[in-house]
Amino acid sequence: MKNTVATTVYTKVLGMLLLLTLLTFVQPSLLPLTPGKTALVQILISAMKIGLIVAYYMHLRSEVTYVKGYMVLTFVLLSIFFLLVGIDVFYS
Repeated sequence: MKNTVATTVYTKVLGMLLLLTLLTFVQPSLLPLTPGKTALVQILISAMKIGLIVAYYMHLRSEVTYVKGYMVLTFVLLSIFFLLVGIDVFYS
């Protein structure tokens, strides 16, 4: 029975990922925005897809707290790095 439940969950997650991918392609024609706002919407859609992949396919949803802490720390450090590089590129 456990395999059936896991298969159902993975099938639902796959369906959401495919739906979000479809939304990524049709969003510019359904909701015409400025290029900057379109990029922001696309990034938000991809963030949702990343969240689903990390939580379910990488099994981080059921991990212990310290592993989740390492993931958050890595994301924060990577964000700081990108911010510093972005500031440097903007002002050079």
